[in-house]
This record gives sequence, C-alpha cells and structure tokens, in this order.
Amino acid sequence: MQRIVIVGMLLGMFVLLGTCASSAAVIRYAHWNALPSDPYNYVKAFEEKNPDIKVEFIQIPEAEYSQKLRSMAMTGTAPDVLCLWEADLADFVRAGWVTSLDAYIKQSKELSLDDFIPAVTQLMELQGSLYGFPWCFATEIAYYNKDLFDKAGVAYPEIDWTFEDFEDAAEKLTLQSEGKVTQWGCDAIGFQGLWYSLAGTFGDKIVDEQGRFSMGSGTREFLQRWFDLTNVSKVVASPQVTTSGVVSADLFMAGKAAMAFNGSWMASVYKDITDFTWDIMLLPQSKRSYSTLHTGFFAINARSEVKDAVWKFIEFCMSDEGQKLINTAYSNPSARLSILKKGYYKVEGPKGPRNWDAIERTAEFAEWGYVLLPPGLTFDIVKDFNAAILGQLSIDDVLEGAVAKAVDILGEEKVAQE
Repeated sequence: MQRIVIVGMLLGMFVLLGTCASSAAVIRYAHWNALPSDPYNYVKAFEEKNPDIKVEFIQIPEAEYSQKLRSMAMTGTAPDVLCLWEADLADFVRAGWVTSLDAYIKQSKELSLDDFIPAVTQLMELQGSLYGFPWCFATEIAYYNKDLFDKAGVAYPEIDWTFEDFEDAAEKLTLQSEGKVTQWGCDAIGFQGLWYSLAGTFGDKIVDEQGRFSMGSGTREFLQRWFDLTNVSKVVASPQVTTSGVVSADLFMAGKAAMAFNGSWMASVYKDITDFTWDIMLLPQSKRSYSTLHTGFFAINARSEVKDAVWKFIEFCMSDEGQKLINTAYSNPSARLSILKKGYYKVEGPKGPRNWDAIERTAEFAEWGYVLLPPGLTFDIVKDFNAAILGQLSIDDVLEGAVAKAVDILGEEKVAQE
C-alpha cells in the first residue's frame, strides 16, 4: 500500500512538472543575423532571466528577409517578435500588422523615450505612434588617413568642418605623376546611403515631415559639386561600378585615398589596417549637418497571442544588459543615449579609430531619411547618380527621372514638388 502511495505521489510530481513546463510561453523571433555565441547570446540571456518564456529563433537569409516577412504577415504566420527594416516598418504599420508600443513604454520601469536618440521620437511623430525600437543603429561618417594628412601638412577635419573644407583638403591631398593620379584626395562613393546623406547636407529633406520623398535643388548642387571634383579638379576617384551597382574598389583601405565617406560599420573592418594611422569624423556640412541612420526595429506582431511575453523580450533587449550584449556582439551603438555613451560598440585597431565622438555627435542630428522609402526606388536613383558622375546622364535628367520614379511608385501625394 505504501509503495502505491509513493508511486502515486511521484507520478503526481511528474504530471505537475510537465504541466509547468508546457505552460511556458513560447515566442517566435525572426532576424537576418545568426545569434552570437556565448557570452553575447542575448536570447539565451533572456531565457535564463525568464525561465517561463522560451524563444524560438528563426534566421531568415538577409537577401530573402524583407519579402519573407511580408509573405508571412499576409498569411498570418509572421513571428511574434519582428525585427523590421525601416521601409518594412512603415509598410507594416500601414497594413496594421504591428502593435503600438505606446502603452507598454508608459508602464515600463526600464525604458523612457527621453533616453533615445532624437530620430526615434521623430519617427513616432511621423507614424502617429511608437511601433518599434531600434535594436542598435549604424550611420554614415567620414574616414581619413592621418599619415597622409600629416605628410601633406593638412589639418585634420574638425567637428564643424564644411564641404568647402573638404574640397580644399581633397585638392591638397591629391598627388599626380606624369599626368596620372597616384593618390586621391577622396575615394568614390561606395555605399548608396552617402548619396542621400550628402544631398541632405545641401538642404534637401530627402523624406519630409509628412513622409514624402523630397529631393531637388540641394541634390542638384551636390551632384554638380561632386561631378566637378571627379571630372574637373579630379581629386575624387571616379566610380568603379559593377553591374550590380556596387563600387568594386576600396581605395581608402588600400592607402590610395586620403579620405572616404562610408558607413560607421566599416570601422570594424578598417580596424585591421596596420599600414597607416586613421580616424573618423562627421560628414562635412554645407547648409546643415545630415546623415542617415540604419537599423532594424523590434516590433510586436499584431496577431501575436503572447504580446506581454514579447514585450518582456523587447524590453530586455533594449535594457542595459541586453544592449551591452547586442552592441558588443555586432559592433553597433545603442539608440539609447545613456547606453550609447558607455561605448559597448567600440572596436579599436592598432591604428584607429579614436574619435568615437563622431558617431555620438552624428546621432544627435541623423535621420532615417531615404531608408523609409522602398529600396527599389532608392537603388534605381543611385544608379542614375553614378551615371551622372560618369557623364552618361545630365544632372537635370537624373533629378527629373528621380521625381518621376518616385511618383510612379509612391503616388503624387507622397512626393514633394519644388
């Protein structure tokens, strides 16, 4: 009899344990990056702090990511946690596929909107509500070869340097031998975002307060200046564009260009440079300071049945602990000002960079800009920008074509006309 009682008690315990295990909430989370290994696996860290919540991670290849999530959303099979690219977030909001986070942020003891870079609240105002938090961010900055500056006796770029300062430095840093350039003042534009950011410094809004495509006289002035630097004074390298639209050479890394404009993520690539000392700075300003932000936004699937558990996950990822893991693993800064200052993202090589203030200062004024627009549109316009610099299209034709393409894709109401 006693054995029967004991066995019964044990069976009851197993049933109870099984019930507890099965009651754990399961949230599905998708990302284009693989999870980092220990000790930076933020999903594992979350599960250890929240044993009642299990995260089913789904990695979707980057090339398929946007379209796959859209297809899943349309069929009602999207993950509970979405890390959405900028243009996708805007579309998901319009389609009602994501939930407003306003109520969650008001109740949060961990997060406050006052602690985020200005672009977060600007996007909230544009969309009428808060729908996502940047899991981290990247931006665009200037890179310069300090050894070449020293050799030419040219002062390093400063925080308030202008486009005229850039032009002057590029001219002094360009070297020729027998009519051939042996050292460029600046490399060609390789990353498409720089076209929009530099046009933005000349006054164009790129995306205005109503979310409209807005490019005109500022872009025209920038393209003319860049054309002259490339083809007249010949201090900027000519674009070497492949059939895919990507510039195929990196003259800065090769030590053959004294300056380059590129994404902040290139700092983790250039850190391995050992041939010369280098550093970073804000993009030069013309009429204003401008740079583009790049990220993915943690958002909640509107159809999720475990929204509270999803919020716990997002809140953890945006916490100091979660951001430290993410920033360190991917070498990207936090969109939370208090965490950004802690510099978890910094990766320095033996020769640079040192001026991390350039990234923090850029975050004060940078905008989402062109990344809120359909990628197909912005990529096609960049092809025309390159064609203009190569003399294959006139600048006026490029601008007229850009507006026409924007109207065709976005509709007239979404295009600001000068």
